[in-house]
Amino acid sequence: MRERLINVGQKSFVNFDEIICIVSADAEKVRRFLNRWQISKDSMQVINLTSDQETRSMIIFKNGTIGLSSVNATVLAKRANTDGSQSDNE
Repeated sequence: MRERLINVGQKSFVNFDEIICIVSADAEKVRRFLNRWQISKDSMQVINLTSDQETRSMIIFKNGTIGLSSVNATVLAKRANTDGSQSDNE
């Protein structure tokens, strides 16, 4: 079985089959989420894929890892429903 990767921005790709959900989020929503689950933003559970740009979505993976992306959740959903290779310029 071939892994299906989707572009989550900033030249970063993740395995689509490992994603539980994609949540629209800003920095405040991410902070509240991490506080609720007592996770530090610096922990190994959080992968920052934004390259210091504004956080627009959170990606929750099956293994409990959280990815922070600068790409809007709607755009990520569209990429997941296509081949996943669309550019960051959307």
